[in-house]
Amino acid sequence: MRNNLATLPWVEPDTIKPNGKTRQVKFTVTDRAKFDLQEVKQALTSRYSDGVKVLAGPTEK
Repeated sequence: MRNNLATLPWVEPDTIKPNGKTRQVKFTVTDRAKFDLQEVKQALTSRYSDGVKVLAGPTEK
């Protein structure tokens, strides 16, 4: 999952923090305007993308 998300140009790879217990992942984006849930789903492939939801979108620091 971490490697797949790191392929997105607007995701900061060093900030990707998956939590298998809660089935959530947190990461920082370089530009909030470029965040695209469809791109996230495509990057996660069918193994991880089933039921993907955004609990909190990109926010101010």
